[in-house]
Amino acid sequence: MCLVFLLPVLSGCDTALRDENTLVVYSAGPRALIETVVDSFEAQTGARVELFAATTGQIMAKLEAEKYRPRADVVIFASQVAAEALKQDGRLLSYQPEWLDLTHSHWHDPDHYYLATGAALVGVAMRAEAADLSLDWKDFLDGGFPGRVLMPMPSRSGAAGDFLVSYALSHEESIWDDFLAARQQGLQFAAANSQAISSLLIGSVQAIMGAVDYLIYRQIEGGEPLVMHYPPSGSALVLRPIVILADTPVPDLARRFVDTYFSVPMQQAVADAHLLPAHREVAWSPVRSHDGLPPLLPLDMQQALKRQTEILRRFQYQVERAQVVRAGQGQTN
Repeated sequence: MCLVFLLPVLSGCDTALRDENTLVVYSAGPRALIETVVDSFEAQTGARVELFAATTGQIMAKLEAEKYRPRADVVIFASQVAAEALKQDGRLLSYQPEWLDLTHSHWHDPDHYYLATGAALVGVAMRAEAADLSLDWKDFLDGGFPGRVLMPMPSRSGAAGDFLVSYALSHEESIWDDFLAARQQGLQFAAANSQAISSLLIGSVQAIMGAVDYLIYRQIEGGEPLVMHYPPSGSALVLRPIVILADTPVPDLARRFVDTYFSVPMQQAVADAHLLPAHREVAWSPVRSHDGLPPLLPLDMQQALKRQTEILRRFQYQVERAQVVRAGQGQTN
């Protein structure tokens, strides 16, 4: 197995080694999960996998750079909107396996161009001593939460990006004023989920708004005093779709990789990573609440696809990069 954990401008493994028994896979994290799936697939098939592991944003940039010389056969995203964009662009191969009825079928693309391997929820992670489970999103935006608040950059995190789009479409009238007010209140941004979590663990912030929950449950399982909170007005359900690229020279091998990912052992690995497994017979991680899904933010996929770029760019320039002036202070980013 050739593992590549580099920036998307790099091409990965030597393409001269590519043959009909080689599969190229690009995957968003968690890295340990995709390595487990790759190892299982290689052991079962004798095939070789070239793996590029990165964020959804980096993967999309790499796919765009390779649009006219595609390398990837299979891609796993941490964003349904990213998969839908490739579908609309005619770049995916449809696959409707026999085992699909064993999964949460409403998570998948109705035309079967992408299938959700699992899901995560996006809510608010808080330090246990500061946790208040009565708070809604607006409380973290208007100063109703007494501690410091951090948010992963939606332009870097696929989960945070999908959350922002869902939130924006549900709060058209107030989102920009609310987030600009939050910046005035001291809302900070982290370049990645890992940086945001590090800040929460050391206590430099007391809450992460837009936190993807499986990463928080990993910390809770390890004994960290954190709480995952799902605001009562709705959290974002972020699907993790797997796709087969239409130009793949090895479609049968790609389908076998998809089959492997949805096998019970690999879906158990999904649950062990504290993600919500797609397979209906695989139990959730014990560290999760088993009260079912919390209220969810609605997501109109066509509107999300149409407006994603506009929302993310406006947020990046008007909120993330906003010049904030506080009383008695100079101008800061």
